[in-house]
Amino acid sequence: MSVNPKAGTGFSWWTRSGLTPFSLALWLVLALIALLIIYPLGLAIVYEYDNIVASFHSRLDGPLSRTVPTVILNTLIVVFGATTIALLIGSFLAWINERSDASLGFMGQLLPLCALIVPPVAGVIGWAVLLDPRAGLANFALRNVLDVFGITMRTGPFNIYSMWGLVIITSLYTVPYVFLVVSAALQRVDPAMEEASRTGGAGPLKTMMRITLPAIRPALAASVLLGVISGLSLFSVPAVLGAGARIDVISVYIFRLLQAYPAQTGPAITLSIGLLVLVQVLLVVQNMVARPGRNAAISGKGFRATPVRLGKLRWFAYALAVFYLLATAVLPILGLLLVSLQPFWTPAVNFSTLTLANFNFVLFENRQTVSALINSVTLGFIVASFNMLVTGTFALHFARNGKARKLADILTGLPATIPHTVIGVAFILAFSREPLRIYGTTTILLLAYIVMTLSYAARAAASAAASIGGELSEASRVAKASDLRTLFRISLPLAMPGLVAGWIMVFVHTVGEVTASAFLSGTHNPVIGRVLLDLWNFGNFPQVAALALVVTAISTSLVGLMLYVTRRSQRVTTS
Repeated sequence: MSVNPKAGTGFSWWTRSGLTPFSLALWLVLALIALLIIYPLGLAIVYEYDNIVASFHSRLDGPLSRTVPTVILNTLIVVFGATTIALLIGSFLAWINERSDASLGFMGQLLPLCALIVPPVAGVIGWAVLLDPRAGLANFALRNVLDVFGITMRTGPFNIYSMWGLVIITSLYTVPYVFLVVSAALQRVDPAMEEASRTGGAGPLKTMMRITLPAIRPALAASVLLGVISGLSLFSVPAVLGAGARIDVISVYIFRLLQAYPAQTGPAITLSIGLLVLVQVLLVVQNMVARPGRNAAISGKGFRATPVRLGKLRWFAYALAVFYLLATAVLPILGLLLVSLQPFWTPAVNFSTLTLANFNFVLFENRQTVSALINSVTLGFIVASFNMLVTGTFALHFARNGKARKLADILTGLPATIPHTVIGVAFILAFSREPLRIYGTTTILLLAYIVMTLSYAARAAASAAASIGGELSEASRVAKASDLRTLFRISLPLAMPGLVAGWIMVFVHTVGEVTASAFLSGTHNPVIGRVLLDLWNFGNFPQVAALALVVTAISTSLVGLMLYVTRRSQRVTTS
């Protein structure tokens, strides 16, 4: 029987290439998201080109020439100082957890989640009420202790409104990025060479410096890049502490340029472009450091290493982990709780005057805080649902298509290389004029949050897709089931625990977001991040503490749910 080679050619090519109508719909959605990333940046540069050129002259011989160099120097000190501290602490904690007999167990799971349990804006406000030089609760307690020994102080002994305060508090929220990246790398590195080194008489420290660290050099480079990006994007720490210390960094300085009247858009977009260029240069350097052939081979599977015995140093390792948890979660929450229950902030707590009036005020009486809570929770729900649906569907549908998955990784990973300050500035300049005049609306916040959390959603979706096999999906397609039926009846139910964890992570990031919120939110579209900063600047400290605790309670509940879902899914998988 003869077969016409042209018969069905179009359909077979269509099927083999994966370009079904459902696939095309997914690519169209992803292309629209990519346009949402590129369009504001390009339009902002086009519209502000003349102002950008003029701002260069102003930086050379105008009024900005005296302030911009100081702002840039402050930013470099804070970002690279915090990243260095985070690299040391995060790498050491990851090594303890993966290579020593002082494995942190459940606490090791909590470490990278501390930044989610207490959002940075709540954490930094918590530390401000603890270490304010005059009214700080911890400082007041320390002064009373020193007074017993005849040392009298009116302020201090610590002043968090300083450069060291900015660096240390910023590093606390950079440690999780380092810990996650280095821990994952150590799980994939074959420990045979490390064990051979120790067998040959080298100590744990020498083995770490000579064998372990060179083997995970790409991970260390990636963690440095993530630390720098997160430091440049972190707005809450310099906005709260930098104002008291009179230290400006680029993110806060750009915000002030745009809030001035008239707005200085040229210098703002110029500095934003500088941030973007800095991150891209660091990305190139990271790729050079991590290029193949310069590092130890890393396998795709995990290895079980013989733990290094630390002896008495185990207690130091445990103490460091406990201290980090105290610094990022317990102590800030305690400080916020004591201030939120007071009629007004005072370091001498009078327990007879404690009241829940501040919680009643922010939850029921103040229209701005109530609207902010409703808007933030609603936006968090929509953004998390949309991003996880898109990235999850894409990751599951194209799980066996390497080229499609690689292209999607590039597009969804692009926002991770753009500081949130740059996104906020670009959205202001692009969407405050025709053809899309949406500045001051909830829509602009929705679009910005989708862009900023896309990378988190994509990573979670890729991890969920990798955790399930493709046999059942293939069997469904062989049985002539449609792509949609296969997706909703087979793939999504299997990947649901990982997708739920990703949904919660995106939701928490959206609700606690401060950087873009400070740029894009106002009286007509309030969200929690902007309202917290406004209350702090207006001196409503007990209300700030109460609202920060409400945000923390929401985040903690959802992170607890994420842990429950993931641990339950692990038990089901292993049983």
